[in-house]
Amino acid sequence: MGIPPAQNVTIEMTSTFAIQMAPPDSHKAVYTGQLHYMNGTWYIKYAEEQEEGKTKATLKIKDGEVSVIRNGAISMRHSYRPGVKTSGFYTGPAGRMQMDTETYKLELGRDEDGFLSSAAWVYDLYLNEQKIGRYTIACSLQRL
Repeated sequence: MGIPPAQNVTIEMTSTFAIQMAPPDSHKAVYTGQLHYMNGTWYIKYAEEQEEGKTKATLKIKDGEVSVIRNGAISMRHSYRPGVKTSGFYTGPAGRMQMDTETYKLELGRDEDGFLSSAAWVYDLYLNEQKIGRYTIACSLQRL
């Protein structure tokens, strides 16, 4: 594909959370980071700033799977695969919790040059075996 080892990108992340009858809640954040391609997998690396401190984040994206790795004020490692219930842990200000997800949808987009340009996935989130609600995550990338 002739893709350079790293591209600087603007990353727009939108997460929408829905629970039962309540109206959905959306949060949008914009980051600057890097997009890498290696051995059939896209890597998006960026840093998040929260009140609790800084978190380094990596999204590993390949056909049929997104993995989210976060280290810092918030720590987690979790994979999302449509039709598969996956388990992991989430560690944040409230402590460590078991995290399970049931992913329903995963869509990837590419730009005219073949670079990853978007990823979106929908999943039900369970923390400590209690269903929290349904999340929709949309990530769009703009090469700089």
